[in-house]
Amino acid sequence: MLWKLFVPCKCGDELLCPENTEISRDFLFRVEKSDGSLAEILMQSVREPVMVHKEMRLIACREYGLSFHTGQLLRFLLVANPIKTIDDENDRKNARGEIKKCRVPLVDDGDLRTWLGRKLMPCACLESLEVDRKPPLYFRKHKGHLVGKIQPVVYKGTLTVQNPGALQEIVQQGIGPAKAFGCGLLSLAKG
Repeated sequence: MLWKLFVPCKCGDELLCPENTEISRDFLFRVEKSDGSLAEILMQSVREPVMVHKEMRLIACREYGLSFHTGQLLRFLLVANPIKTIDDENDRKNARGEIKKCRVPLVDDGDLRTWLGRKLMPCACLESLEVDRKPPLYFRKHKGHLVGKIQPVVYKGTLTVQNPGALQEIVQQGIGPAKAFGCGLLSLAKG
């Protein structure tokens, strides 16, 4: 449904929003609250959303510029899907005859902390960090077959900016996999 905020096309007097597979995702989001029938979503996007769907309501939209400086202390919040890649345990092979790679969630607290430190290494130094696991998200693809599981983790803390340009890029690109499932959006505020 979120794609429909960005990919409108006109057919007569009606706006239609088919998913356009040729456009790459240029937005990140995070589900802030959800009760099963209603969800509040925080979204960051390059393009301004266009309200066209009767089942969604855009509450607010604002433009903001990123401005960081070396040594700046910032608070952060991130919901991420920290994973590692391993060889397929059944030795299944890809089209090139190589053993397939599988993504598996990190579960050890130390591994979770190290993962985020490594992701932020080019741009910031972690000063404080809280790690909290969320319930797993199961997803299906083709024909409703269960395909996989995402183990989201909430990271909160403070960081010191080391490379403002690299931090700006990470904020725009997001952190880690599972961005289509609400992971990767790094929110920052003055420390």
